[in-house]
Amino acid sequence: MYHPRLKGNYYEMGNRYGGLIYKKGFRFPKVSKEKLEYGGECTPILFDFYPEVIEEIKGFADGCQVTYEEVSSFLFSIGVFDMPAQCSIFAAYNGSEMLMGRNFDMTLDLKKYTESSLVCPKGRYRYIGHSDVFIGKVDGINEKGLAVAMTYVPDNNKYPGVNFYFIIRFILENCSNVEEAIKILSKVQTSTSNNYLLADSTGGMAVAEVTPSSIFIRRPSIGDEFIVCTNHFVSKEMEDRQELNRINWSKSQERYQTIQDKLRRSTQIDIEKAKGIMSNSEGHVCLNLKEEKFGTLYSLILNLNELSIYRAEGRPNRSIYRKDDRLFNEVTKRPI
Repeated sequence: MYHPRLKGNYYEMGNRYGGLIYKKGFRFPKVSKEKLEYGGECTPILFDFYPEVIEEIKGFADGCQVTYEEVSSFLFSIGVFDMPAQCSIFAAYNGSEMLMGRNFDMTLDLKKYTESSLVCPKGRYRYIGHSDVFIGKVDGINEKGLAVAMTYVPDNNKYPGVNFYFIIRFILENCSNVEEAIKILSKVQTSTSNNYLLADSTGGMAVAEVTPSSIFIRRPSIGDEFIVCTNHFVSKEMEDRQELNRINWSKSQERYQTIQDKLRRSTQIDIEKAKGIMSNSEGHVCLNLKEEKFGTLYSLILNLNELSIYRAEGRPNRSIYRKDDRLFNEVTKRPI
């Protein structure tokens, strides 16, 4: 896993990172005509929503010596043309601290592309975000103690719009709490169906169940101080807006139920208990599908009050969780 630090304006951040990996031998993959055409439909939508990141894509493209169209179309197409990640996430409040657990599950050959970036964009909130691709993010925590992470929900349709990589970045850079993030998700024209688990340091938490045409905000059940999502919609309002026949292969329902059961039996969630939940292989939370060569590439436990990250780079039942204080140190040394 790479651990880049990116600071400055958007073009500078993209250009620096693109140039760095180009010097190390990275060459941008070929992008099909179909994806280029799809990317052309998405660019004006992204420009209306998040014009700054277009400058970052241009900077990255210049650094990699390719065109903006190639980079943007590649990013827009993920989750639309290609199978995206299958993941497990929870947030839980113990009365004084908000914790989030997150396993990122994907094809095993992508592990070498995973990254954990400290990003300090000029004039925006600082954050640590994780991904399996440059520029976009699949989860993260920002300096305000807001965390967001996504899971993919199967959908056969192809809609032009903004995908989860950019939505998560926008939330991390611009939102300070769950309710602000929900307002963003309610307005953005998205291209894919996803769960977005949101949690903040005050104890706020929700799952936004999102499709290109609808959104439902799911809150913790009465009496629960936690919320969970995997790779299917849970609410009755959204259950018919997913491809149910494409859910079971990644054990989505088993993972969901396992985490729910363990959190209900846990009297006081803490970091060690959270590690135990995400390291569970019997309920497939720590995923290892040998035939599909698919499994957990990294695992996170976030403490939103301390701005600390405990990260296992690899399957957490075989890897050590190591503490990452980069965000805390950045905020402490350079308060706004």
